[in-house]
Amino acid sequence: MNPRHRSRILPAYFLVALVAFGWYATQSVRPADCGVSFSAFTGSDGQPLPENGEEVTWDELDERAYQDLVASGRRGPPTARWHRWLG
Repeated sequence: MNPRHRSRILPAYFLVALVAFGWYATQSVRPADCGVSFSAFTGSDGQPLPENGEEVTWDELDERAYQDLVASGRRGPPTARWHRWLG
């Protein structure tokens, strides 16, 4: 690879890394001390039973429980990841 070609690729790599880091830093995350507890009836396969005739996943139940805690004021809302880096 000649130096002229490398001089064009390095800024592109840097730009891709910068965009990826920016995307990662702005993702919404829950507060660090936020533990969510919930329960559900399960079938023989270990998956939650349908609610109102609709299939639900563990992730959906977890998110619903978290949103209930936020709505009641017992937990803080999700913030951008970079807010946690600042302390």
